[in-house]
Amino acid sequence: MDDGHPPYRATRMRRMLHVHSSLWHEHVSSEITSVAYCVLWCLNRHGEMGQRDLLHRAQIDKSSLADLLRRLEDQGLVTTRRDEHDGRRKVVSLSEEGRRIHDDLLEAATRVNDIMVDGLADDEVEKFDETLVKLLESDVAQAVE
Repeated sequence: MDDGHPPYRATRMRRMLHVHSSLWHEHVSSEITSVAYCVLWCLNRHGEMGQRDLLHRAQIDKSSLADLLRRLEDQGLVTTRRDEHDGRRKVVSLSEEGRRIHDDLLEAATRVNDIMVDGLADDEVEKFDETLVKLLESDVAQAVE
């Protein structure tokens, strides 16, 4: 119903997150979350990196990433170590088991990624992706940890 007010976007965003979560659980994994897979994907794509770099690439807040890395390390999917040149810096690597899980889930994860934009034309998908990047690079998004 159009009452002259802009839509309450949070409702739609929350619904799309629910859709993604449901699709992920159905098509990809009930054991590895999409957020955990994102960490595996980033490490597979970019190689070993510092925790701060991973935080930015995976778009995860600091405390959530620290908790997630502990769980992934406990599962043997990643390894962490202190940087030998800067003891304050934590370096994260993908283990062989983590690489195997990444590779096993890649096709299904890519399929869910595509399903999420099903019904959009190629130019709309491109614009959607550009809009997401623009929103994430905004001052408001950058200010939120």
